Formats: sequence, C-alpha cells, structure tokens
Amino acid sequence: MAPDLRTDRLRLRSVRPSDLDALHALVSDREVVSQTASWPWPADRAFTATRCEPMDPARGISGLVFLGECLVGVMGVHDTGENQGEMGYMFARAHWGKGFATEMGRVLIAHAFATYDWTKITACVFDGNPGSIRVLEKLGFAEAGPCVSDCKARGGVFPTRTFTLKRP
Repeated sequence: MAPDLRTDRLRLRSVRPSDLDALHALVSDREVVSQTASWPWPADRAFTATRCEPMDPARGISGLVFLGECLVGVMGVHDTGENQGEMGYMFARAHWGKGFATEMGRVLIAHAFATYDWTKITACVFDGNPGSIRVLEKLGFAEAGPCVSDCKARGGVFPTRTFTLKRP
C-alpha cells in the first residue's frame, strides 16, 4: 500500500474497491473526463471499477484526494519506464479553482522525487485547459512543447502541451 500524503487541508490515499460509487460520481461529469486521456464518456461503471485497485508502489503513487470525507479529486504519478515519472490528475468541477491540485501536487512531487530515482516528471495538458496549465506552472513545470494525445471521452486525438519538471 502506498503511504497517505497529507497537507493542511487534504489527504491523498490509495483507492479501494469500496470507493467505486464516489469515484464513479466524479467521472460521470463530462467536463471532468473530457480533459483526461483514458476515461470514457459516457461514464462506464465497469471501467471505473478497474480503476479502484491500488497502484503497485513500485510503479508510482496514485490515489484519491479528500477534503475531510469529501472526494475532491484523483492525482498520481507513475513510472514511464524512461527514468521519469508522469503526473496526472482530475478534480471534481465543484472544486476547481480552490488550489487543491497545486497543494496536493507539491506534496506528491516531493514524495515522488524522494522515493524514485526519476530525473524528471512530465505532464500533458489538452489545449484549452488553462486551469491545468496554471497548476503545472505553479508547481514549477516548464513547457516542453506541443504534442497530441488520445481522449476517449471526446473520441479522438487532440493537441496537448507537454510540461517537464526536473529533479531538484
């Protein structure tokens, strides 16, 4: 099991099968999943259930982000196999703009660099997602260039921007 990560307001813990209902509610918002690569639309409960198993800590750390007992998002960083990690996150729309991604991102990145020997962490953001771009900038990521990524929720390949954070 991955360790719990905490800030003054938030807690990130490994996902559990019992989180299915709460996680499925979060991914049932098209505006949320349309900014992710792998989540389908409409939301598929069987697919969500496959994401309710904890990540192997040897591959990275991922989990649900809670404010008290309220699920506000999902965040993680995983090994890409290229001596680097890749960070991803999604937060419920009701919690956008409250600093949660930046706050938990700082703790997650510190944990990742302390735990894994990655030289950098990357993240990709779909064009038209200024909130996520701002989060990455506040976390110290630098833009590395354009690319494209599949988006299951929108059913195609779309322009993205790649960001990189080098090991301190």
